[in-house]
Amino acid sequence: MTPVSCSNPRACHATSTIVINIVMALLREHAVDGKLELLDVERILGLIGRGTVALDEAYRLQEERCRKEHSRPKGNVGARSNPFQRLIVRPFETLLAGDPPSFPRPLLANYFEFIDHAMGQERDAFERDCRAIIQALLVVHGNNLTWDHFYSDTRTLKALHGALKHVTHVLSTPGGQKLWHTL
Repeated sequence: MTPVSCSNPRACHATSTIVINIVMALLREHAVDGKLELLDVERILGLIGRGTVALDEAYRLQEERCRKEHSRPKGNVGARSNPFQRLIVRPFETLLAGDPPSFPRPLLANYFEFIDHAMGQERDAFERDCRAIIQALLVVHGNNLTWDHFYSDTRTLKALHGALKHVTHVLSTPGGQKLWHTL
């Protein structure tokens, strides 16, 4: 029996192939001149239905492989192209939920444009910091890294605090207020 991962869409069906192979082996073993009585087939299927040691082990192994594959977080956090942008919108996440949302998603484009202008050159530094945090977290969590790990990390919270503090300062100036109202 060769191990089959769950990485392709049909891989979880590998267990049925194992069952069919066992049924076929038993049918061939009990066939006389290539023929079987219906009673023999029913007996073999009944035996398989109750389970065999080989089937129990095959089910257990395949379940482990499927569980491992399907429990991985969807989407690789490290592959995200803009972790700072994702972080800076985090405080407004609850406003984006609901039907209709309090803060419609199309307005995010204006928000991000304001953030880009308000942060200026510092935005790149925050982006680098966020990427460095993700890289450090990938070392610890590997493929199990989720955005919740990133959001709850003290370095991330410190970066978010610094960015929001900078944005608040910009908004407290006449130029920042004008920028906010013109975008």
